[in-house]
Amino acid sequence: MHDLNTILKQTAGWIAAILIAAFICNTACFAFYNPCQDIPRAQGSTTGYLLPESGGVYGLEGYCIAHVDENGYVNRDMERSDDYYVVAGASHTEGLFIPFKYRFSDRLNDILYDDDKLHFVNIGKSGNYFSVVLQHLDGILGEFPDAKGIIIETDSLAYDTKALYDSMIQAGYDPDETASSILSQYSAKQKAVIRTKQALPLIRELHKQYFTYLDSKKAPSESDILDPEFWQSEYDGDFEEALDTLMGYIRSRTDKRIIILFHPAVRLEADGSMTCLSNNAEDYYKRVCQNHNIDFIDMTDTFTEAYVKDHIIPYGFSNTTPGDGHINRAAHEMIAEKIAEVLR
Repeated sequence: MHDLNTILKQTAGWIAAILIAAFICNTACFAFYNPCQDIPRAQGSTTGYLLPESGGVYGLEGYCIAHVDENGYVNRDMERSDDYYVVAGASHTEGLFIPFKYRFSDRLNDILYDDDKLHFVNIGKSGNYFSVVLQHLDGILGEFPDAKGIIIETDSLAYDTKALYDSMIQAGYDPDETASSILSQYSAKQKAVIRTKQALPLIRELHKQYFTYLDSKKAPSESDILDPEFWQSEYDGDFEEALDTLMGYIRSRTDKRIIILFHPAVRLEADGSMTCLSNNAEDYYKRVCQNHNIDFIDMTDTFTEAYVKDHIIPYGFSNTTPGDGHINRAAHEMIAEKIAEVLR
């Protein structure tokens, strides 16, 4: 009996210690990692919203205290101007790694305008890469019919011909599929899940790490974004034809100004230099975009010059590995200035 009591006390002590540790870690997550809630959608300008009028904290890479606007996008609390552009892209555009006012969409707003209105509507969404953005072109045009133009950010040009053609397959647009309408259709169970996730950011981080691990074990797709390290050869005629067809399709859908913003990944070399990784596709994009009256901005030379002159690395933060991850505040500033030059 004595041994049983000892075992029970030890077990209770271990459970208490685990619960206390979990409580401390969960509380710490509110200050360092408490991401905004995702609200998936099928037909719109993006693959989903963030929970409207909510907030989040991102401190594992850079640091950002985020606020989601009433429409489910990450924008400053400003009245939308009648004179506005839509800024689309993936997590680099969404910019949940630096304070809002330093994202390139916000810097563009401050560089070009001083009327305290929102002229660059950021609809960046994690996972909405170049091909995904293009598949939601009808959604963007439907949701933002009065926009002067669309700025599309991408960190890769290495798409094969199938991926380029697939980019023209539209997800469609449902004007009634707003964030508020989707939430109103959620069941009590779904709403309870949202509240639970908001209260337990530690569980969400463990969930994220688990699926990140599973993704790392998947074989790479043969018809999606291709690894720049493995695609350095010359492109064939089929690629240029597919790219020309895609850009022609984009232009046929709208006469709005279209800007494609490309910022390459970088690698820090052993000799202290920095290499901007190329897929040898830049010249194709420049030529084909020009033929279809689409602006193409390549940040390669700007990033290289900034590193050579001032040792500025466009990727990475003080709490991450330099050169890896997402574009930092310095890169956002360079991108904003480059786009501003084109728009002036």
